Amino acid sequence: MRELTSPEQVLMPLTASQFDLLVAFVEHPQQVLSRDQLLELTKGYEAAPFDRSVDVQLSRLRRKIEADPKVPTLIKTVRGGGYLFTPAVER
Repeated sequence: MRELTSPEQVLMPLTASQFDLLVAFVEHPQQVLSRDQLLELTKGYEAAPFDRSVDVQLSRLRRKIEADPKVPTLIKTVRGGGYLFTPAVER
């Protein structure tokens, strides 16, 4: 189990899948990533036509990191494209 610390210093546990998804976004900030790309980055394989595991994990991750998961600001959905991690990332 991994943990993420909120700005308020609250520890939030992340599953391995949620952590891998967050790492993929942090390594590709401000880039639209398709579901297929996210599956390849997190699990190392291409998606089956109806593989919705990324959507499920993304929904769960948003519940943990977004102020309002129904109106996400950190991980936005790009219609017809995929998902966009909006914060700037410094390395």
